[in-house]
Amino acid sequence: MFLMEKESLSFPQAVAKVAQVAGIPLDTAYTAEAQTTRVSEHDRALLALYDEAMKFYHHLLINTEVGDGALQYLHGRGLDDATIDAYMLGYAPKGDVLFQYFNEKMIDYQVLRESELFVEWDDGTLHDRFTDRVLFTIRNQTGAPIAFSGRRMSNDDSIAKYMNSPESPLFDKSKELFNLDLAKNDITKSKTVILFEGFMDVIAAFQAGIRNGVASMGTSLTQDQVQRLNRIAQNISVTYDSDQAGQAATQRALALIGKFSSLSAKVIHIPDNQDPDEFLRSNGVEGFQNVFLHNTEDPIAFNLRYLKGKYDLTNQSEVFSYIGDVLPTIAEVGEPVIRQTYLQQLADEFGLSLDGLNEQIRPLLLAKVASSRPATQNSNRPRNNDTRPSVIQDSPPVKPQYSRAEQAERILLAWMLRDNDVWLKVTSRPDFHFIDVPFETLLMLASAFKDENHLTTIDDFASFMDFVKEPALIRILASLDDIQDELMNNIEQVPEYIDVILQKAPLSMRIQQKRKDLSEAKQVHNDTLAAQISFELIALLREEQASKNAQG
Repeated sequence: MFLMEKESLSFPQAVAKVAQVAGIPLDTAYTAEAQTTRVSEHDRALLALYDEAMKFYHHLLINTEVGDGALQYLHGRGLDDATIDAYMLGYAPKGDVLFQYFNEKMIDYQVLRESELFVEWDDGTLHDRFTDRVLFTIRNQTGAPIAFSGRRMSNDDSIAKYMNSPESPLFDKSKELFNLDLAKNDITKSKTVILFEGFMDVIAAFQAGIRNGVASMGTSLTQDQVQRLNRIAQNISVTYDSDQAGQAATQRALALIGKFSSLSAKVIHIPDNQDPDEFLRSNGVEGFQNVFLHNTEDPIAFNLRYLKGKYDLTNQSEVFSYIGDVLPTIAEVGEPVIRQTYLQQLADEFGLSLDGLNEQIRPLLLAKVASSRPATQNSNRPRNNDTRPSVIQDSPPVKPQYSRAEQAERILLAWMLRDNDVWLKVTSRPDFHFIDVPFETLLMLASAFKDENHLTTIDDFASFMDFVKEPALIRILASLDDIQDELMNNIEQVPEYIDVILQKAPLSMRIQQKRKDLSEAKQVHNDTLAAQISFELIALLREEQASKNAQG
């Protein structure tokens, strides 16, 4: 929608604004969100500043003599002009050229100071943070520049080779992924994402036709980044460097992926201890693509091989230490046949008894089963807290009757709150939305509550109710406590609940189609049509709300 792009608004915020202009009453699900998460004027000023800085640095790189050395460096790394333009790579010369540029434009000093594009000296003067560096632009999910990473051009080892923007009101390095804005469509279509270590690796792969690659901010992958990828992909390939640091980072990444996502992971090995960018330059596009197809390893095999490097396996005592280290990894394998295959490999490689290995791994398997039980026990069901007795008192004495679609919404919402796998499975579907506005509102509030408290599940319903505040929504949450555990045991039933919800009532289907039409109008940048569809969508939402009010 054109308002979303023009004023940096979310969909609910944009609908709320259009409704306000038209004088149309709108459900609080939209107006509350519009009031709490709208992009501030301050942040908008910073976004504009970064956009101008990106264009300025890119101009210096490709159009001026001062950028010739940096441009030759990028060409030498195998990048063509089209790729350099696509990524808006830039060059920051020596001196304070960016500050002088903005100063001539009379940009407010305080905005410059808070942008983190400059370093403030003790005397209060501002100086360019990046000097004599090739710059990689870091963009948010909408493609707006929010930070830079600079690679030094000099050979002075006393200066850091790479320097990133510090965190700012726009940039949280734990959540952002380099290139996700450009790669998202390819990731969504292929259901596969490739995780690289360096920005140059991502860009080189993109130029070679591999366009579903992203990189974390350094090798420290985070839970937020993993869960973000889990929403749009089903498979992930980790392609870090072959050195010790890269392999250690690979192990950490696999652990995070296994713990916080449902992604199917594998490791891609670049031969000859080269990083992906180096291998591409020395072996060409065909050789590079062949590696991605055939040079793979599953996480268990990777961990077995990686852990070997920590021990001297010519020493029997070290062999036993290695076995003790790898058995917990093998115990994580859910399929008994595959688990036995790995145990047999260990037995054959080190001349050990398979029965002995099975005996040694048995306590680990029992501990795994025991630790998984609470997830299905009543003690972990969302419960009302005694500090909210009014919720129970407000409940009607007669058990309410729910339609099939209403019951599906109740079960699915309750399941999503208590089980992160279900949450990720549902939110990864771009076509999903709750038909009833209160449930969609609760989903939005739950997402905000989880983000604010760094949660994967919501077990403390009392705290969540305090966060929600709205009595009508609290009553819905309280009613979820009556849902039987048996209805939330088999995750394979989730698509069935989704289908029931999305097939509810012709009016709801019209709303769904109208949302699709709005998305298509936005994609072709038809602002007039988008505005018209927005008003039509608001009218349908009003009709839906009026129908509910008449029924109850």
